[in-house]
Amino acid sequence: MNIAVYISGHGFGHLAQTAPVLNQLYQSRPTCRFLVRCSLPAVELRARLHFDFELESEPVDLGVIQKSAIEEDQEESITQMRAWTADLDARIDREITLLKAFKPDLVLSDISPLAFPAARALAVPGIGLATLDWHTIYSHWLDANDPVIQALKRAYEVCDLLLSPPMAMDMPVFPLRQSIPLIAAYPDWVDFVAREGRCALVIFGGSSQPPYDLSALGKMSDWLFLIPGAPEHAPDNVHSISFSNSLKAVDLMPHVDAVVCKPGYGILAECWRTGRPMVWVERPDFPEYPMLKRWLDEVFPSQGMSRSDFQSGNWLAMLEGAVASTREFPELDRDGAEVASDTIISLLEG
Repeated sequence: MNIAVYISGHGFGHLAQTAPVLNQLYQSRPTCRFLVRCSLPAVELRARLHFDFELESEPVDLGVIQKSAIEEDQEESITQMRAWTADLDARIDREITLLKAFKPDLVLSDISPLAFPAARALAVPGIGLATLDWHTIYSHWLDANDPVIQALKRAYEVCDLLLSPPMAMDMPVFPLRQSIPLIAAYPDWVDFVAREGRCALVIFGGSSQPPYDLSALGKMSDWLFLIPGAPEHAPDNVHSISFSNSLKAVDLMPHVDAVVCKPGYGILAECWRTGRPMVWVERPDFPEYPMLKRWLDEVFPSQGMSRSDFQSGNWLAMLEGAVASTREFPELDRDGAEVASDTIISLLEG
């Protein structure tokens, strides 16, 4: 069986959703061939996907233009999305040609709009996996009759089935939707022992890290901060870390007391999986934010932080508030990756 997979390069959250499903599919059907269409770095893909695959790395969607991990450029996003959707039919035609050579039995997308018309043209199932889509995001910014919205609508409404884990936006553009349990990576064991006191992992996913006063973290001497690529001049209580095939963010989460992050599916799902409290930085410009904020305010053990407090390094009260929270993550029963994999296999073999 051949499965073509489209993964958005907008941050790491789409890959965080898709990778466990693909790993489960490969485990269940090791003779499957996979073509991955994704512009994320190959090293990041190979760190999360535990099997050989063909890679086509040209971007498969535009997403949203980020000024930083917590700040979107709405005006530039709309400008670039207008240009991208103006050529949508030609882009779909290219995908049809590419997929004809691969001969897929099924196309899975999180959540490129190119995938579904291409799958429909080849008469194979087109399955979505997502907690957001670009039609829903841009519908918060543009009128329903705008050419961008209409182009995205035509592409998404030919999806045969959308699988949605928890924390999903309402996505009515998809005609058939199915809720599934949480999808998140499991931590691998790592030999890590923090010093005495509290420890926080500071991570902002695949977008550029927003600026903040690193020196101010030195005032919180009871906390150790694990920060990817921290500079040599950082305070003594800041430890630089590097992620690789053998060390992922989720691997460190069982060893820390809190995670400082932006609200996004990937990091929230992995904190849920590992039971780690979160200190999250507001992200009011992104249409997904109000929905995620409700989970953070009402369900998860977490504490919000303003952009100004984040930038000034005024984190201590929020860190202590997250650790002291009495809210508990909902219990996880069946793995969403298994449910999604079983659903896909039933479509392939039914």
